[in-house]
Amino acid sequence: MHFQSRFLILGLSFLVLNTQAADDWVLKSKELTLAKTTVEDSLTARGVSATNLDSKHRQALLEELFIRESLLAKQASTVLKPEQLALLDKQVDEFRKGQLSHLLLEALSLDKAPDFEPRAKELYEARKTTDYQLPLRLRVRVLEKNLGSGSDETAVRQELEGIKQQVAEGKLDFKAAVLAKSDAADKKLTEGDSFWFHQGQKLQAFYEAAAALSTERPLSEVLIFEGKAYLLQFIGRQEAMQQTYAEVKDKILTELTDAYKEEQRKLLLDQFRTAFSQAEIAPAYQ
Repeated sequence: MHFQSRFLILGLSFLVLNTQAADDWVLKSKELTLAKTTVEDSLTARGVSATNLDSKHRQALLEELFIRESLLAKQASTVLKPEQLALLDKQVDEFRKGQLSHLLLEALSLDKAPDFEPRAKELYEARKTTDYQLPLRLRVRVLEKNLGSGSDETAVRQELEGIKQQVAEGKLDFKAAVLAKSDAADKKLTEGDSFWFHQGQKLQAFYEAAAALSTERPLSEVLIFEGKAYLLQFIGRQEAMQQTYAEVKDKILTELTDAYKEEQRKLLLDQFRTAFSQAEIAPAYQ
């Protein structure tokens, strides 16, 4: 258990990119050091990024690589049969051919791709008032209290009013109050941060209370709805805005390229399938 905990901590510290730049290893044991380049090369080959893996998959990857490298370290003392190595060569060659064919299909599907930018500009003009119109976005810190069947709403309201007064007077830090008093476990993990949201993503009463806050008015009134009481603190506000073509250009071009590529891939594969259907097959393989 101690090893598993140490394993996870080491793995996560690297994979969330907190490892110091000078470090060239990810995990160490008495018998083996798992090099940073080994992990990075494996991620690249698999087409994934460390930041896109959750902790469960990060640990699974490190465990897999640790076991693999531990086995490979035993090559010097373990003799494999010639037929095993010959089969391995065939398997590697077969795998390489399969991957190479995928790369060729990708390249051929874009071989005669047109310039998509004129179409991208047309799509931007058609969508700019809908798809590329960003709404007002808000961000607040939330102190949440449950109003269960045995809760005294008046007492909870008074408690939150008292916290609000202490924060306003500089006697209490709002984040500290969240950690000490909030009933929302997930909010405690983020120190009450709601992260950015817009209308429709939160209850309307919550959204309206958050929208009324600013640097000049950083604390809300106590809100009570749906069995909970809330006190909000202003973090930030991003006004509604329309994204420019430059901001969304890459996204539109990727969309057009992917659609073209998929269509060309289908045409190419259909051509190969037609050719296959007309080919002569030896009787032994029919």
